[in-house]
Order: sequence, then structure tokens, then C-alpha cells
Amino acid sequence: MTLLREIQILLERTYGETGVNFEEFLLGPERAEVLAEWAGRMASQISDLGRTFLRTVEGDLRIGIYYDPRVIAALEHHNPQYGLNDDNVLAFMVFLEELDHAVHAALKFREGQREIYSEPFVRDLELQAKVDTYLILQMYVAFFNKPKKLTSHDRRWLRDCVFEADNSAFDEPLLRERYRETNRLGHRYVRHLDKLSASRRTAEIRRFRQLPYSQKCDRIAAV
Repeated sequence: MTLLREIQILLERTYGETGVNFEEFLLGPERAEVLAEWAGRMASQISDLGRTFLRTVEGDLRIGIYYDPRVIAALEHHNPQYGLNDDNVLAFMVFLEELDHAVHAALKFREGQREIYSEPFVRDLELQAKVDTYLILQMYVAFFNKPKKLTSHDRRWLRDCVFEADNSAFDEPLLRERYRETNRLGHRYVRHLDKLSASRRTAEIRRFRQLPYSQKCDRIAAV
């Protein structure tokens, strides 16, 4: 089973089935370049290591996922299925976040949320990706520990990887504020999740996904 398929199945078992295989949605560099031009000037400031492209055509959602060859090369040379370390964690984060965007965009669209260009929709995807990426990284790290559990050092390292790196160095004020807010909210929320048992954590994140973005913010403020 490919790494992409493995992660898609994991996400869908947690949140719901999309009904598609995202291996069929991968884009090459030329197509990604065209779509990036269509996305406009502001979107051009977003990292080119990975991109998820969304658009609607005659009432249907179209999704494309692009990974820079450097990301693919890093994952091929240091496969996360055999362990996580400083050599592959950044590439794996990019891989997870873009696939997570695609899965949740598809689920939201199927549920009737069609405003894919609205700021709440986009921020919802960013926040969800931060949370899911952190949780999936935890699973991979714990799997390779002898007791199959995370250490306090593991948690600190993963929080540093996912939340401490500066991901808001944008010229566009809207982008700076978007990424700072979703990073801050995600960091606070996963600290709450870390205190829950596995069963309670799963129930919590499933309820959390169903909330509109504004209510997600309220939920995080309350924990």
C-alpha cells in the first residue's frame, strides 16, 4: 500500500469516506504551475513544496494535489513508514497537510459547504490540517517506540516541528493573520487533546470537525 493511500484510509476511518482515491488527483509540475497562475498573486506567496488546488466546475468540486520533487525525494530516501527523524519530518508534514486539505475539502463539499474560496472555509482547512498532522505524526513516532507510547521529549519535538516554525512570513497581511491564527489555535487545541484518553480524543476530534470555523474557535477558547 502506498503512503498516500495509507494516510487517506486513516483520515477517512476517523472522519468519513470521500468516495474517491486521491492517488488519481496528483499533479505534475507543469499542471501545478498553470493552476498556481490561475490562483492569483496572493496565493503565489504560499509554499511551493506542496499545494492543494480547489475549484468548482458546473457545481462539482475539482481537486488537485501537488508535491514538489524535493518532498517526494525526501520521503523516498527516508520513508516515514520506517521511522521519523529530522531528515524526513518536514517533508512528511507537507505530505500530510496537503492530503488533509483534500480530504476535508471533499467532506465539507459533500456536506453542502460550497464556499470554497471563503476565508472561514480556508481557515477551517488550515486549522484541521495542523491538528491532524500533529496527531498522525504522534502515531508514527509512537509506533517505533518500544512501549508504543510517546515520551515527553517526543511531544515537545513534534510540537516544535508543527507549531513553532515560522509559517507566517508573508507580505500579504491576510495570509499572515490566517496562518498565525490557525497555528495558535491548533497549538492550543492539541495540548488539550494530549490530556485525553485515546477513545475520548477520537470522539472529540470527530465532534470538532463538524463545527463551523467560528465554533471551532469558541471550542478551543473554552478548553
